Amino acid sequence: IPEEDWKDAVQIIGWLYQYYNTELKDDTFAQLKKNIKITKERIPAATQLFTPDWIVRYMVENSLGRLWLEGHPNAELRDGWKYYLDEAEQEPEVEAQLAKLRVEYKTIQPEDIKIIDPCMGSGHILVYAFDVLMQIYEAQGYSQRDAAKLIVEKNLYGIDIDKRAYQLAYFSVMMKARQYDRRILNGEIAPNLIYIQDSNSVCREHLQYFGWAMSKIESNNARTQLEYLLDTFKDATEYGSILHVDPLDWGLLYEYTGSVEYPDQVSLDELDVEETKDALRALVVQGAILAQKYDVVVTNPPYMAVSNAGAKVNDYVKKNFPDSKADMFAVFIERCGQIARHAGIISMITQQSFFFLSGLETLRRKFEDISIFINAIHMGIGAFGTDFGTVAFVALNSNFSEYIGEYIYLGDEKSVDEKEKLFISGYAPKYLHSITDFSVLPNNTYSYMITPKTLTHFKDEPLSHCFVSGGRNKTHNDEKYLRLHWEISCFSSKWVPYGKGGEFRRWYGNEYYVVDWSESARNAYAAHGGLCNPKFWGHTGITWSFVTSYKPSFRYKQENMIYSSVSPTIFRNDFTFDYFIIALLNSNVGGHFLNIISSTIGTNVGEVLNFPVLKKSEDEVEQISEQNIKMSRYDWDSYEISRDFKRNPLV
Repeated sequence: IPEEDWKDAVQIIGWLYQYYNTELKDDTFAQLKKNIKITKERIPAATQLFTPDWIVRYMVENSLGRLWLEGHPNAELRDGWKYYLDEAEQEPEVEAQLAKLRVEYKTIQPEDIKIIDPCMGSGHILVYAFDVLMQIYEAQGYSQRDAAKLIVEKNLYGIDIDKRAYQLAYFSVMMKARQYDRRILNGEIAPNLIYIQDSNSVCREHLQYFGWAMSKIESNNARTQLEYLLDTFKDATEYGSILHVDPLDWGLLYEYTGSVEYPDQVSLDELDVEETKDALRALVVQGAILAQKYDVVVTNPPYMAVSNAGAKVNDYVKKNFPDSKADMFAVFIERCGQIARHAGIISMITQQSFFFLSGLETLRRKFEDISIFINAIHMGIGAFGTDFGTVAFVALNSNFSEYIGEYIYLGDEKSVDEKEKLFISGYAPKYLHSITDFSVLPNNTYSYMITPKTLTHFKDEPLSHCFVSGGRNKTHNDEKYLRLHWEISCFSSKWVPYGKGGEFRRWYGNEYYVVDWSESARNAYAAHGGLCNPKFWGHTGITWSFVTSYKPSFRYKQENMIYSSVSPTIFRNDFTFDYFIIALLNSNVGGHFLNIISSTIGTNVGEVLNFPVLKKSEDEVEQISEQNIKMSRYDWDSYEISRDFKRNPLV
């Protein structure tokens, strides 16, 4: 099969698998809206996304390809990998550390390399890894036929939670091998690809028929280890490759499960022992693959809020991955770090919130304790169509804290094809940073666009020294307790203005709603933990819309307005209104700093309170700010949507 045709065939297989699941995926998300959790049978459909081909090539060339070139420089190979990024220039101390690492890489032979995709799907990443490995083998003088066999036997590993995905990946890898060795389908070898199986149906009573040819000590040892595997793999199909398996004596377990000894008279209980033998052997293979360390880990992990999964997954993740428990993609970032060997290379495409979300601060700090970014591509929205925003990165599982990584921004391009063209052109914006640069930033965000001068300002006093969050009010029943202000006959103590965010608007406005503020209503809010703290009632503050289609816009909050979670609000400690700070937040400089602090679509209170106060208040700025609020209020009140509207100014 010509290479260009095979590339298309692999992509077609991947797209077919993704769209085969479309109906089940839509039904699964419809059930989520009814608070029905995602069962293990539905997880593959809910999380499957096919990785665009050029992103696969970027990840494989910069992980597997880099591992090889670092120890075996080869200009011809390098020139053939058009998505490969050369290393940024490093300081002498870092170069000395890298030189030691390259000495270690020089000892690696093609047969030694172990690469795994723990979420392999239909095998797209593994198939391109096969191509790169074939080039490496040929550069070392291997024949294509010998190389194909060794790649299948020794190099490629893959895991998936879905048997159908495993079957497609198996087919793809073996057909790729068939390009180079016409006899490879004779059944003598099989790829190291598995789908996760559980031990629930294994009959433990049948263990008495195994290990008869071994010594008693060996047999008992093997049985103890096998019992551990059976316990570990209970409900394994719920968890997939995030399951942790301790290293065991795999040779002993292969021998133990390799033969069965029956008594002279076979009873009905022994009729299914051969099935048990097959199941045990599969679990041993599964355990060995999960326990092994890998030179290269490359994957596109599942994207699913852990809270949407079943109770078993929730409990397991909270216990074993407390720093990444919000989403499965975050769990897999941590898991990939666990299965990569020291000085191994990890490459992933994940949600961009890994770089910026405050809730993932602990994961980022844990990640940089053991890893550094070699390079990263921030694609923003569009890699998977209309999506959540993504980054693809390549990381070294060894902490040279002063290593300079390269960060490339492709977020302004809308489609995945346009992003590829900009990447290939070499004209995409590039930024150089060591991972320690980010440690001074609020929540340790990986805000790579920051300049050295801007970095110094984050040592200034933050807003949290003089401002405090006012919390939020939550009715738990907006249909009952909220109204648009024109839906009530008159204002009274029962109905008070209520902030609900809204569109981009600075200084003043977006005051559409009123909330029931009667004693009985407030008691209802308090009963559900939704009543905001009374000490903030009746004070002016600075408010904004948590999510807008443009960028954060800060507004004056009146004394009588109550605010919700989508209209976060902060107050000065002395409850005076700070005209300088609202001007700073609404300025272009403020927008620049906020983009560094909060690069996700929502801006929360904690992020704003981390804003550095760049300089002290100035009278002129305060006067302009106060005038802006007055003009914005006049503009707002000129329209009928304002509750203070009197008449159109043109009349």
